[in-house]
Amino acid sequence: MRGRALALLEILLALGVLTDLLALALLSPFGSISNPLGSVKALAVFTTCSSLLLLALLAILQRMRGEPFLASILGTRRAWGREAARGLLWVPAIFAASYALKSLFRHAAPGIYSGERNVLEEMMRSPADLVLFLFVAVFTGGFKEEVQRAFVIRRFEAGWGHAWLGALLFAVYFGLGHRVQGADEAIAAGVLGLAWGLLFIRRRSIVAPVVSHGLYDVLELVRYYFFGPMRYL
Repeated sequence: MRGRALALLEILLALGVLTDLLALALLSPFGSISNPLGSVKALAVFTTCSSLLLLALLAILQRMRGEPFLASILGTRRAWGREAARGLLWVPAIFAASYALKSLFRHAAPGIYSGERNVLEEMMRSPADLVLFLFVAVFTGGFKEEVQRAFVIRRFEAGWGHAWLGALLFAVYFGLGHRVQGADEAIAAGVLGLAWGLLFIRRRSIVAPVVSHGLYDVLELVRYYFFGPMRYL
């Protein structure tokens, strides 16, 4: 029972709510960057600060259990190249799934379809904005979120049940975190998050999820910046 309670506490801490609040508190004295949705610069500063705080917290939690940070979720070094290649191969499938889901929502659930414009991506108005967004995509989206996902899945598996169930529950939470972009975007993010979670469970390494997640975000940002909103069927 004590082990399950400790695992639950670690999962709750790993969700990032406390580190998000701490990041907001730290940035609150600085008016120009105190509102994460006020500008791309403010969003980049907040997400970077919050991500660093969360990664530090996860490192502390792992050290308290005698686990080396990242070593338990990176897999064997000899397989990193193979896992990275696997992540690259996943990118077209991720784009296809995202496109299919948005098209499905447009026709089958128009009530939650948020349209072809994206409230966050529309904040990009200059090359500097794009560069900041790309950094956020790689560091926060590709790296931090997959480390966080792997940590939660492993802790859930250790104290509460099957790893796939932990991946599913975290995918729901992950999707809710994208609610600001619309209900359809939140659902799509949850589905993609579940795919990355299951990939981690299958491979026991975050390398492929990090590569596919980060590259998907990067390519989507570049596409949106240069070509605008996607046209869905």
